Amino acid sequence: MDTPKRYHPLMVTLHWLTVILILGAGLLSGQGGSTSPISPHMIFGSLLLVTMVIRLIVRFTVKRPVWANTGNPFLNKLGELVHIALYAAAFYILTLGGLIAIQRNLIGYVLGAGSVERVSGDLRMFHQLGWMAVLGLLFLHIGGTVYHQFILKDNLLSRMWFGK
Repeated sequence: MDTPKRYHPLMVTLHWLTVILILGAGLLSGQGGSTSPISPHMIFGSLLLVTMVIRLIVRFTVKRPVWANTGNPFLNKLGELVHIALYAAAFYILTLGGLIAIQRNLIGYVLGAGSVERVSGDLRMFHQLGWMAVLGLLFLHIGGTVYHQFILKDNLLSRMWFGK
């Protein structure tokens, strides 16, 4: 069985779609219109949840390239942990976002069964802390990518892009 040199095109698509959706959801936080309680933040978050579930399934069903090696066991382990933590943090904020939506009765509102409720700030605070964790992890992830691409010069970015 041959190990691919780059990620499957579906995984590449899901990776970059995740980037767009997570940054979109985070940057559009609080951008809801006054006419509807359903904000762009919530729409992006809902799409992100679907994308992350599909991404997790695809991750375990398609062949992947070997893990990128920095030549340093500590940095290799850090890279692995950052990837795991990104998945965990994304699902953490998505779970809290879902709980907030349930508490606010947004699902009932969308289905025409009731009005939107106000919720306490505790879930929102933990949701916001999750977003800050994701940002920190994204900076580590990008830093690792920059290290590979420009210091090690191993052309790591080509693995997560389209091509032969």
